[in-house]
Amino acid sequence: MKKVLFLLLAVFMVFTLCSCKVNWFTETIEVPWYYVAVPIILIVVPITVLAYATILRATYICPDCKTEFKPKWNHFFVCFHMMGERVAKCPKCGRKGFCEKKK
Repeated sequence: MKKVLFLLLAVFMVFTLCSCKVNWFTETIEVPWYYVAVPIILIVVPITVLAYATILRATYICPDCKTEFKPKWNHFFVCFHMMGERVAKCPKCGRKGFCEKKK
């Protein structure tokens, strides 16, 4: 969570140091940074929080040994998933394959 906050702060600081020029037909309009930064932050922050909450709640069951486990967050985003199942590696038996999400 600290990394996410640091990233958002860095993006916010970059926008404070710049402004945008918008070409509207023959006019060039100077747009303040916050006209760009605020909508982006209002869209990105809730999506990030919801994704993180989904990761924390997800528990998967190995079909072989019936072990319940939570995959690491970096594997959660990268691995293949379909219809409530996700390719994951069981920490107990080492099986790698589709594991069903606990309901």
